[in-house]
Amino acid sequence: MENILLYIIIGVIVLAVGFEVFKPKTKTTTKAPKSTARPTTTTLDNVAPSKASLQKLSKKQIDVAAAAQGVKLDARETKAKMIDAFLKQSK
Repeated sequence: MENILLYIIIGVIVLAVGFEVFKPKTKTTTKAPKSTARPTTTTLDNVAPSKASLQKLSKKQIDVAAAAQGVKLDARETKAKMIDAFLKQSK
């Protein structure tokens, strides 16, 4: 009888520790939402941005600007290759 009581106490302790360790984490602080990448230059639909203005953008921003003009780029390429492809396809 003593062993059963001991096992029950140990089981309760293990369950309590397990619930504490694996419970969902709740955020107590609120952070500002992450901003989405947007091109910093305003371009017209039929006018390709200059190479200099594209070099100031991130790869994600270049991809977004190209998509806005209907140009599909490969994001796995280097930034320089993406710029060259964008300028070549937008002519």
